[in-house]
Amino acid sequence: MVVIIKSDLTKRRLLMYKQVMLLGVLLEKPMYGQQIREFIEAHHDLFANHIKKPTIYYQLERLVADGYLEIRRETVEAPGPGAAHEDVALRERDVYYITEQGKDYFSTLLRDMISKFTPGLSEVDACLYFLHHLTAEEACKLLHERFLLVEAYHSTVVQMMASNHTSDAAHQLVNDHKLTLLEAEMRWLKHTIEQIRTGALQFPPTAPATHSALATNSID
Repeated sequence: MVVIIKSDLTKRRLLMYKQVMLLGVLLEKPMYGQQIREFIEAHHDLFANHIKKPTIYYQLERLVADGYLEIRRETVEAPGPGAAHEDVALRERDVYYITEQGKDYFSTLLRDMISKFTPGLSEVDACLYFLHHLTAEEACKLLHERFLLVEAYHSTVVQMMASNHTSDAAHQLVNDHKLTLLEAEMRWLKHTIEQIRTGALQFPPTAPATHSALATNSID
């Protein structure tokens, strides 16, 4: 039962994350679907990595059904489909407008998400419970590989911030938060690797036999 509750909470927070982003974008100005997607890709790279085109349209339709958005068929300047993307002309598009109910819902989401903290599920935390199935040498090797990936991503964010001199306060806050979390992860990885190497965390000299290996031996 606890696992189900946690899973439901995680799904709920992910839904709120998508909704607050889409509503926030449409608070800036009304847009049609392709405009919304391109705006997110250009200005909200972190969000763009977690929401694909079909998901955007699905979430928009949900927000319309709930009364938070409304659709108006309008003639706007828009690119053509596919290969005609560069051909901008007056075309009919479904433009999304945030409603008064949507503005109220956005304000509620914004305040709730800023003030609350929901512990997330971490794949590495789940695996740490079973780290003793590896030798100390292999555990250190794998954790070091993770460290290099985190370090590389950290460098990418730093370079991006350095090259983007016109970044607004909101993006600076997001990137600063991101860097702080990445730096904490790197410190933890260094500390953990050192603990394993010095023997502060005890590991068997060789990895214990897995369930499948034991089953094979018993058959022989």
